Amino acid sequence: MNSVTCIWDAKAQLGEGAVWHEVEQTLYWVDIINSKLHSYKRDEKDLEVRKTWSFPGNISSVVPCTEGGLLATFKQGVAHINLKHSKVTSICGLEQELPDNRFNDGCADTRGNYWFGSMDDKQVDASGAFYRFSAEQQAEKLSHLGEICITNGPTFSQDGAWLYFTDTMAGKIFKAQLSNDGSIGQKQLHIHFTEDEGHPDGMCCDTEGHLWVCHWGGSRVSRFDPDGNLVKAIHLPVPNVTKCCFGGPTLNTLYITTAATGLTEQQLQEFPLAGGLFAVEVAQQGFVYPSVAMSKQLIDQD
Repeated sequence: MNSVTCIWDAKAQLGEGAVWHEVEQTLYWVDIINSKLHSYKRDEKDLEVRKTWSFPGNISSVVPCTEGGLLATFKQGVAHINLKHSKVTSICGLEQELPDNRFNDGCADTRGNYWFGSMDDKQVDASGAFYRFSAEQQAEKLSHLGEICITNGPTFSQDGAWLYFTDTMAGKIFKAQLSNDGSIGQKQLHIHFTEDEGHPDGMCCDTEGHLWVCHWGGSRVSRFDPDGNLVKAIHLPVPNVTKCCFGGPTLNTLYITTAATGLTEQQLQEFPLAGGLFAVEVAQQGFVYPSVAMSKQLIDQD
């Protein structure tokens, strides 16, 4: 039986974006509504170290940058964060014509690109889209993946052959093959949640090609085999489970973010750890995605 532990009772309104920084041996994650970036690690004495930065603009996901710092999505697009100086440098503005949109989940792929999606902040219109941000600082809108109200994922198999992405409101997870040249095959329905399972949210892959999916409104993380069959479920003491990633020295720790938003006062009393950061040791292992490269000139300006 896996024992899930709340390692940070952060009371995040919308915890999201968990990503493991292998070089720093640090977990980064965000609170989108409060626009905060958090970091968590254990130092050389195995003591827990927690840090928080506040940035305007609904920070929604981060990935390590090859030249140092982090790349991040904000409401206005992609930016570089220099944590040493708490400085944000805008790189690429996106969706300025859609004031009700914001960006949501994101992940690096196995080729060092930054993938992320946008969504309607009112959670009504199918105005969201997925993007791929390359080392040349170009953001490609992946229109053929469809218009989606709330995008989630994306994530990738370790061999880079499969892309997984989510239409949260529709309860559907899709997959598509990725070629070596970066071209994306036709999307296929991979998993369809039933109403009592909640809504599929953030996800990650392990070294066995299985997909780990968070359940918004479903109080758990589920593991699915490459054919989309459920093989395992890890239950959490909170309803809204948002994002998971592997980390730790051996990449056997599953870190899980959660959210307090959307819960009534009664539910917040019933689930006091909502918005906390959780961890659980599992037999399966994750893998490290490459850092994303960006212009050295921009780094020099930080």
